[in-house]
Amino acid sequence: MFKSYINPEEAQVARRKLPRLMFEGLLMGGTGLGVLALIFEIAADAFSVAAYQTLLAIHGANGYHTVAMAAFMFLSVLLFLGIVPAYKAGAYLRPNAGGSGPLVEAIGPPRLRWLSWAGTSLFFLDAILTIIISSISAADVTMLILPELAPYRIMLAELFAFFIMVVLIAMGPKRAVPLFLLGGGAFTLFTLFALTLVGVMAVANPEWSFVTAGIVSRLEASGVAEHVVRAQQDLSAIGTVLLFQLFLRSMSSAMLGFSGYEVIPASGKHAARPKWKVINTALTLAAVFLIGTGVVQLYAAARWDIPATEGYSTLLIEYEIVAAQVLGEGISPDDVVVTAADQRAAAQLYDQFADEWDETVHTTPIRMGHNLAELAESEFVALVAQDLALARTVNNATRGTTGQTFLIVAGTLLAIILLLAQGGGYVGGAAVAANAARLGRLPALFSDDRNGIAVIWGISAVLIPIIREVIVVEAYYAFGFVSAFVITSTTVFFVRDDALRERGIIPGSAEAKSLKFAGLRGMIASYIMAIVLVTQKTNALPAIVLAGAAITVFQIFIANRGIKSWRDIHLSVPTPGTGRPIYDTGVQRAHDEARQRGVVHAVEELIESGALAKFNVGPDRIRTLVCYLYNLEAELFAAYAAAQFHEHIEEPSQELEESYRRAYNQKEQIARHIEDYSHFGIFTFIHNYHINWVDEDHGRDAAAVQQAMLDILFPMTPHEIIWKEYRAFNPQHLPEPIWQFSRQRYLWAKDQWPNLSDRITTIWTLQDFGLIPQDVDVTTVVAVAGGKHYIKVKIPTRPAVSHGVETTTAADEEGIFREDEDVKGEA
Repeated sequence: MFKSYINPEEAQVARRKLPRLMFEGLLMGGTGLGVLALIFEIAADAFSVAAYQTLLAIHGANGYHTVAMAAFMFLSVLLFLGIVPAYKAGAYLRPNAGGSGPLVEAIGPPRLRWLSWAGTSLFFLDAILTIIISSISAADVTMLILPELAPYRIMLAELFAFFIMVVLIAMGPKRAVPLFLLGGGAFTLFTLFALTLVGVMAVANPEWSFVTAGIVSRLEASGVAEHVVRAQQDLSAIGTVLLFQLFLRSMSSAMLGFSGYEVIPASGKHAARPKWKVINTALTLAAVFLIGTGVVQLYAAARWDIPATEGYSTLLIEYEIVAAQVLGEGISPDDVVVTAADQRAAAQLYDQFADEWDETVHTTPIRMGHNLAELAESEFVALVAQDLALARTVNNATRGTTGQTFLIVAGTLLAIILLLAQGGGYVGGAAVAANAARLGRLPALFSDDRNGIAVIWGISAVLIPIIREVIVVEAYYAFGFVSAFVITSTTVFFVRDDALRERGIIPGSAEAKSLKFAGLRGMIASYIMAIVLVTQKTNALPAIVLAGAAITVFQIFIANRGIKSWRDIHLSVPTPGTGRPIYDTGVQRAHDEARQRGVVHAVEELIESGALAKFNVGPDRIRTLVCYLYNLEAELFAAYAAAQFHEHIEEPSQELEESYRRAYNQKEQIARHIEDYSHFGIFTFIHNYHINWVDEDHGRDAAAVQQAMLDILFPMTPHEIIWKEYRAFNPQHLPEPIWQFSRQRYLWAKDQWPNLSDRITTIWTLQDFGLIPQDVDVTTVVAVAGGKHYIKVKIPTRPAVSHGVETTTAADEEGIFREDEDVKGEA
């Protein structure tokens, strides 16, 4: 079951390349994104949530750190031993798939095809929620640096979402990658350093927990942290049933820490080769980072008694403690002195909170970590004044020190990374929408990622003022990426036999069983996560099902235009020159676009191989000709040129791949089609100019002259073949896209004829003046293949003369024939 399914030779080559692949593409050079570049690119989406997973885990556990740690460790085991192997197997089978939905189409059996529809819908929703949660989180973290902006928090979140959308549309997703590399790299490296410091200090100094109360009090007083969730009693006093419920709730909330992990295979489409090795290494390292950061944060939160503070990251509270105690002046409980100003401020807070308490609905507002309903005014003032004094002391300990700089850097980087995390939602969601458009399930406008980004922003902009809080959206957010875990794992387990054979794995072999076992482990892990979500976030389920169903129905309508079945589509190549056809269904459009891509790739390979060089015509004229003949979108040639290494990315489904292959396999037919119109141009020249040498009185009729011209201009083609083709030639007016190509061949023939025909035209002239016999045999020599071969051509000087061609090499004729650089035949 644990036998490696990777080809040993392939694995050995990949291991040898790994050191280089680790650093490939960090400077946007090389052959693609390496491991670290890939990790830094997705860090904005995946790693940024590490700052909130601790908060959510503690919040779900009602403030009990032990429960939160147990829930997170269980999730970590599911991720590392279940999800990671399944994703690595999927990446090995199809590294270009780019997401759970496309993976189903690429390697999944037909009976699971419906999962790709559902996966697309849920991933698109996940992208929208990514924008919402990232923009709100970025606005929250900005409060650390500029707390005076707290009243404009939602407006700031809207501005962040709009800003990233404009940048991505203006630059394009691919050109914006350096932003992700810089932001993700800086955040990742800083987090490794800072969290290591946090972990060491938490082990060595658990007594610093007294600082937490002052920090939390300051956050509440400034309005940054709206709710604080603390454990209300000792863990031993909780019943088993309640403890289990808290464990499941904490699991359902802590799952958010794994968001963005599902984007790694999609980003891997731009990875360096071998792609599967880069993706698999990035999957492992990313999982280690997510698990490691979560464990350190939760451990430090437990040691320093940090509660769940909605609107403010637990990670930043830990940074503040380190900033004050390690990088600042440091404080002890004796340094905290309550002043009269602290007591007056506490009294004002008591009056404010008392007014908020509505006895008619029996609410129990909890502020500053204390239950207002259970405290007398004097007790409340004394406790809160102590917290305020502590907060002031902490601020004084960091002011003007390295700790203050540390906090500014931490807050700035976290705000930036949360800002950039929207890119993962925009780019990932737009990519999934583009894939659905390529399958014919969404309108063609989504084929351009910029349009998908704009649509995602529009929906997010409407929902941000409605949702407002990270805690609200996280219940909905987890369904998107957990569904991706489920779909990917299930697809790997039920992989088609032909997909295994494509990777050299024999169905039923030990390697195949090992790969499917990886999928099974992923299924167990992801199904557990899904069950926990459904049972613990039930209130979010109706909205998710309704929104997902609506997007799926929309996909079905676009694909089928109602009740038509996408399994029974009739496709035909449209008549040349008729332009883009009108499609009956979205799937019909998808198949025709796959056909177009197949023709484009075939033509480009013909151009790159030099097979069309003999026409001596610029590639753009050839492309224009093919676009007209095969009704292609000219933009597809530009897309091919922009594709890295001109690598063919498999079509998103078996059916589309078949349509692509049928078109691509017409390469010889396409080349012949191009040659026909090349001949048309040369034949037109012969048709127009042969009359100048016709002299039937001297035995040269039109056929004799035409054959002579053909033999001179087509020295490599047997006379019988080219003569038969010329006799079938019919002069006619051609559409401009065709004639612009044929005209170049016409001009070529016009230019070459004087260079090649001097011997024969001299003979004809002498015959006309009666200086040589009429029945003399004329043989001329044409140099071909760059002078390496010479063609002896017997030229007809009268209708009865026979025709023939002799071929000799330059070595055979050395000293007899002179190589003339201006004499070139058709290669």
